[in-house]
Amino acid sequence: MAKYDVSILAAGRDVSNARLQRVMASLASQGLTIELFCFGNKVDVPAGVVFHTVAKGSRFSRVTNAFVLPWRARGKVLFTPDPEGAIAIWASTFIRKRPWIADVREDYRLLIEDRKWARGAQKLVGIFLAKLALFATSRADVTVVVDDWVRPLEANRRLVVTNAPDVRFLPDVHDPDQIPRAIYIGDVRSSRGLWSMLRTIELAPDWELDVVGKISSEDISKVVAWKEFSPASPRVRFHGTLKPIDSWKFASGAWVGLSLLEDTPAFQRAWPTKIGEYLACGLPVITTDLPRPREVIVSTRAGATVDFTTTELTAGQSAGILNSWAENPDKYRQVRDRAQAQVEFWRSGARYDLIAKAVAELGQPKR
Repeated sequence: MAKYDVSILAAGRDVSNARLQRVMASLASQGLTIELFCFGNKVDVPAGVVFHTVAKGSRFSRVTNAFVLPWRARGKVLFTPDPEGAIAIWASTFIRKRPWIADVREDYRLLIEDRKWARGAQKLVGIFLAKLALFATSRADVTVVVDDWVRPLEANRRLVVTNAPDVRFLPDVHDPDQIPRAIYIGDVRSSRGLWSMLRTIELAPDWELDVVGKISSEDISKVVAWKEFSPASPRVRFHGTLKPIDSWKFASGAWVGLSLLEDTPAFQRAWPTKIGEYLACGLPVITTDLPRPREVIVSTRAGATVDFTTTELTAGQSAGILNSWAENPDKYRQVRDRAQAQVEFWRSGARYDLIAKAVAELGQPKR
């Protein structure tokens, strides 16, 4: 018998995950009762959410957990942000019918090209699972996608809910600190510009950097070595994974937000969420010259774009901009004024309420 309005099955997510937190805040604001299955720290669970800890493990254990959770869940509606979760819930509906929602945050097929582990046989398996997940998500009662172009393009009911900034988790706009400081908030890995950012700070000796997010397993040993040997290490702080309200505290007093993504198939089409959040905090942005970031930064003049051809070129251009701002505060102030003119626009586009409305509708008794 159902005990909650919605069960969130997220075996592959940390409870601090930004979109997960936004979704839960929206559900709670509509008075819906929630149970959550994921891993992470209990203190990061929003008030009123019933938390069931799922052990964090390998990709294989993530899949096995996903297939167990639909049978443990006691919600009227099931909700999953995980591709393997979608496959598991879809399979379970052949035995136990319950309405469910798939939240598709990335193009699963393109994402394979962004992962270092995706080689040889592992890549073939990854492609198969990505295609199966796309098929499963299209069979959900409601399929939420993060952007218009993100697959599946056809579904029973398809909602586009972008990763727009959620003001519930953002600080007020603050003046910049005396010491120039950049921030990066997001997934921390090579393809997300990790090494370009660190090299940038090496070339910009007056600047500090706060990095918020989990370092990928492929990069963590190299980061440890970098921290030990780089002269810039004392000026870079790694804060690990934090829930959004704690992550975005680092925007207060920062001078600039960095988004130095590499040129991958997914990033050629994607809109980096962090750029909208930086602008919603009144921060100028330095971004690699990818199509959608370029369009925003060129039109608003609220930052700068840099080349993504090589790490050294990206870092050299980024450091040149940072150094010029530190040496010429008036020049920086003009860019920041243009960024602050964007705050109201970027704080007004969130539509997470659409997810809460879909859950409430699916949870109503059928007549």
